[in-house]
This record gives sequence, C-alpha cells and structure tokens, in this order.
Amino acid sequence: MKLNKKTAGAVIFLVLILLLFFSRTIYNYNMPEVTGTRPKRGSLTKLEISSGIAGWAEKETIYAVGAGAVGNVYVMEGDAVERGQILFEMDFDVPAAQRRLIETDNNIFRLETDIRGLQLRNESIRTALAAAYLDDSAPAGQAQPLTGLAGLIALELNRARNDYQNAQLSFDLGLQSRNSLLNAENNLRALYYKYETEADDLLHSIALKQMELVSLRLSRDTIQEMLRDYRNNAVVRAPADGIILELNAERGKFFPDNAFLVSIGIGREFIVECTISLDNNFVNPGDICELSNASHTLRGTVRRVRPSANGKTVTITVLSDEVNDGETFIVTFEKTGDSSFTLVPNSAINQDNDGYFLYQIKRRKGMMGDEYYVDRLNIFIGDSDHQNTIVIRGIVFFEPVVLVSNKILTAGQTVSLKNPGDFFEN
Repeated sequence: MKLNKKTAGAVIFLVLILLLFFSRTIYNYNMPEVTGTRPKRGSLTKLEISSGIAGWAEKETIYAVGAGAVGNVYVMEGDAVERGQILFEMDFDVPAAQRRLIETDNNIFRLETDIRGLQLRNESIRTALAAAYLDDSAPAGQAQPLTGLAGLIALELNRARNDYQNAQLSFDLGLQSRNSLLNAENNLRALYYKYETEADDLLHSIALKQMELVSLRLSRDTIQEMLRDYRNNAVVRAPADGIILELNAERGKFFPDNAFLVSIGIGREFIVECTISLDNNFVNPGDICELSNASHTLRGTVRRVRPSANGKTVTITVLSDEVNDGETFIVTFEKTGDSSFTLVPNSAINQDNDGYFLYQIKRRKGMMGDEYYVDRLNIFIGDSDHQNTIVIRGIVFFEPVVLVSNKILTAGQTVSLKNPGDFFEN
C-alpha cells in the first residue's frame, strides 16, 4: 500500500516533533532543576519556642503561732477553700508558750541593757573626741574637764598630744630627730583613728541589736496574742479564697512555734518561668507571648528577663480562671521588627571561601531556544530569623535568585527553571 504525499508529510512532521521533544528532554535531563524566588522588602520576624510550668503568683502561708499538736484536719491538698473556712485545729502547748514568753522577756531586757551600755560608751568616746578637737583649736585652760570614761579617754588623748607638742619643741631646738617627731605624731593620729573607728563600730553594733530587739518584741507580741486568744487561735481558718497548695498539718503531728503549716494559692494570676537562648535580644519586659497546651491557648505578659546558667530565664504572668498549678505550657515568643530591609530566604544563601553569595537566574538564547542559567551574585548579610536573612549590600535590582536546587550549581551553568512564569514573559 502506497502512502500519499499528505500522509507521508504528516508522518515526517510527527517524527520531527518527536525527535524535537526527545532531543529537548535528553538535553534537559542532566540539567539541575531549580525553583526561583525574588528578594523582597520587609522586616524580620523573630521566633523562639520554650516551655514552662505554671505556678500561683500570690500565696497565703500560715505558720504555727505557738508550739502544739494538730487536731482535726478538714481539708486536703488541691481543695478549693473560701475565706474564713476552717482548715484544721491546733492544740497549743500553753505552758511551753508561757515559758517562751518569760524567756523572750529576759532576752529583751538583756538586749536593752546591752544597747544602753553601747550607747553610753559611744557617747563617752564622741564627747572625748569632741573635747580633744576643741583643745587643739582653743587656748589652753578653756576646755571643761570631763569625768568617767570620757575623762579617761580625753586624758589619754591629751597625753599623746602633749608628747607630740614636746617632740615638736625639741625638734625645733635641735634636741630630737625628725623620726622621733614623726613617731609622736603617728601615735597621736593612731589614737584618734582608734577611737573614731570604735565609735563607728559601736553605732553598727547598736543598729544590729536594735533590729534584733524589734524581732524579739514582735515574737513577744505574737505569743501574748496567742495566750490572750487561745481558743480562736486553736481554729485555723483560710485567710482568703483559693486552692490548698501544700498542707503540712497532719492529725496528731507536733509543730514548734513558727513552723510551716499550709500554703494557699489565691487570685487569678499565675507565674510561668521558661528559658530562652542567651543571644535572644528581642524578648523584653512588657512583651506579649502565647502559652498553649492540649487544653487551651492563653496570652501572657513578660515581666522579667534575667541571665541564668543555661541562657536567660523569662518570667511571665498569666491571668486566667482555667490554669492549674503545675500545668505545663509551650511558650512562643514572636516579634516583627519595625525597620524594613532587603530580605532573601535563608535557603537561597550560599557560602564558600570568598564569602556569601546568591545564584541569580538569567535567560539567554540557546540551541533549543530560550534557556535559563545562573550567575554568581556576591552579597553581604546581616541579621536573620527562622525564614529570611537581611542583605546589606549586593542586591541592586530584585531579579530572581535560586531558592532551591536538586543539584550542586556553578556560575554560568544552564538550569531547568520550574517556575519561569513568575519572573519571565513567554
């Protein structure tokens, strides 16, 4: 059967098309396949994710006002309580409290006596020093004589001053060496410094003992209140609405005075602490962050950022009726900068011994028509986030660059571009 000319022409045309297709396919087979993108203007978005455990921001803690044993206990850890609700009962050791009151009174009396003695000695030293300074500047015989300890100290200072004056006179007459004069002067100065230092130390000791005295008086007031109102103190009530966090009181257990008995979490505010990297400089007090877990998603406020052994510890406050003490949260910190920069995706940046660079995508005429190739574009980079990097210098026109490639690239290499329509007209 003979083919007519039309059929033969169609077959030849089809063969040419197939040859062209396979030729182009073979030609493109070994080319790297790349996806392009354009640099853009924008701001960096900083992101860091951590985790933390929620705890009550405000707690009420109850301590034993006196030594005694626990009676009936009416609550358990985790219970919600109301203000004024009975938590447990205490059987105070009244004779022990009375003995402690007598002991506290005796300690207060001894401490007050010690403070008065220190004050008298300090006053004597100050008076003697003031008189000695006055004698140095006033004519002899005008100073008032001192008695007691102040007189003894003043006498010692006067003797050292007279020794110095005699040494000065002898030195002026050539009867003593300069070393003798300097020794007399140093002895006088050392005596002044000795009593000035002692006076300062006495003031410090007085201040410490006065603080101790305040503490003893508060302790005495507490014991007296307990003894006066024994029956009411025997019933321990919740000071506010809240949740029992720790309950140390057990029936029959004996506690000394000021021993910890119970703590109650109150209010709606919780504290979450988490750790971020040491080089994180975008999380600051006042920032808002997201806290999430399987149960709910909340917003928290950063209250404090401080260095720690493993980075920086961030303290976050959360207001919620849904949070439970000890609940774990994933904490997300995210912040977009205010300034606009030239940005490229992180995956587009390459680096070698000559520095950082991009592969710029260009088009040219080839054997099979228009083809795409890559050219090296050297750049200088700045800060980056989890998606983009700032290009400080190198990009003038926002021409397409290689985002990803399935093979290693070299400058001038022909490539197969997956998304040419995003950058080039057909």
